[in-house]
Amino acid sequence: MNKTTYIPCFKKKYSTDDFGTIQIRITTNRKSKYETLGEKIKEKYWNPEKKEVRKNHPEQERLNTLLETTINELKQINNVPETEIISDEKVSFIQFFKEQLEYLLIRKRLGSYKSQKTGYYHINNYLSSKGKPDLMFEEITPLLIRDFETYLKGKEVLNNSCIKYIKTFKSVYNQGVKLGIYQQKSDPFVLIKNKYSPVEKKTLKRIDIEKIFKTTFKEKDPLYNIKNYFLFQIFAQGIRVSDLLTLRWGNIKDGEINFYQLKTKSQHRIPFNDIIVLKIADYLPNRGLDVINFKFNFNVLDKNYSMTFKEIEDKYENIRSGNIQKFIEGDEEFMKELENWFEVLNKHKELLVIRLILRIVEHSKSNLKKFIFPILDDEIFKDVDFTSEKYTLSKYQFNQMSSKTTVYNKYLKKLQEKCEIDVVLTSHLARHSYTSLMIESTDKDIYTISKSLGHANISTTQHYISEFLDERVFKENDKLNKTFKNIF
Repeated sequence: MNKTTYIPCFKKKYSTDDFGTIQIRITTNRKSKYETLGEKIKEKYWNPEKKEVRKNHPEQERLNTLLETTINELKQINNVPETEIISDEKVSFIQFFKEQLEYLLIRKRLGSYKSQKTGYYHINNYLSSKGKPDLMFEEITPLLIRDFETYLKGKEVLNNSCIKYIKTFKSVYNQGVKLGIYQQKSDPFVLIKNKYSPVEKKTLKRIDIEKIFKTTFKEKDPLYNIKNYFLFQIFAQGIRVSDLLTLRWGNIKDGEINFYQLKTKSQHRIPFNDIIVLKIADYLPNRGLDVINFKFNFNVLDKNYSMTFKEIEDKYENIRSGNIQKFIEGDEEFMKELENWFEVLNKHKELLVIRLILRIVEHSKSNLKKFIFPILDDEIFKDVDFTSEKYTLSKYQFNQMSSKTTVYNKYLKKLQEKCEIDVVLTSHLARHSYTSLMIESTDKDIYTISKSLGHANISTTQHYISEFLDERVFKENDKLNKTFKNIF
């Protein structure tokens, strides 16, 4: 009889990664396979000698208990005699799928729950169209999978969505086989080719972003905040909407924003710049107007002034735009005045931003647990520590984040109309647009772009930006072609 061993281990996708997943290596007759716990931790928290999570990890007790429990479950599954396996004819795939969804809810793997529930919905609709109240494991054949795919396409479900739902189907089916619920005779998914259709990544041009800046709204108009959120997303290094929602004042430290990204659970930092400082300042008490309306005292060409920054900006703009002829002629007296006011403008812009940063830091110290942007309810999320690499959300909290994101995206469509922009605005478009701007300004420096986006691996960035480069390749080819003159 072959002996099976169950060894806890830590696996990284790439050797340069800081994070990895906790897995169990199952070895039988010198052949190994891996069972993942679906838990991600930093490498420093894994003890390779004891093969367990170190005690300095905030959730070491839960994770080590989960390891032990999972190993015991796997031992029970692998030790079930063949006669104890449920008869193929009696095993309901639909019932097993329901149990899997319940399992994901209990484990608070809400993203996976939401994704798989959509797949469950489509499979049930398919069965209803066939007049079938249930589906047994043994009925899942290559012919049925092909028929399910045909059904989806008949409902005009896009190719990539079809692939997603079939992959969900396959994942749940394989889980049933893995758990010994059903003995697979052949692979029913053998005919399916998971070839995704390329998706064009839309981005905003500089002129589009300038339109958003120039379009103004009254403070009570919902689009006032929507505009702030979207511009913050772009200039906070394309921050994801999930991180925009969950940023707290406590994430502001040493003139930058430090936080754990919700999607990757990896730490990320965004240094302050003028634009994001102004956007955050809008959510200070009284919108930071006591700082913004501060009057600076200064001297220009032997004349004393006391002005707010806005007044300085208006003064410079009036001089510049009101004397175009003198500018064209290069009038020395005019050019000297313009240069002086330009210097004053830049100096006091810098001073204003410094004063705002100081006020932001001061405010953050007494509001650590409050969200920066008034999107989520502080009370509902008071028990969630987003500064930890590992935390869980209740189903209600998860649904709150999903619904707020949906509302945000609806208002972005209205912002698009008001700003007269052709590209459809979405929360993720901010990330695409930031990436596009970075490609232009850094001459496609992948390392810089990767760090800015908070990607854990360079390869992720390479894949992410490859689609943005197609248009530039076409333009460069066109330039090359036009260098050849006598072609006719």
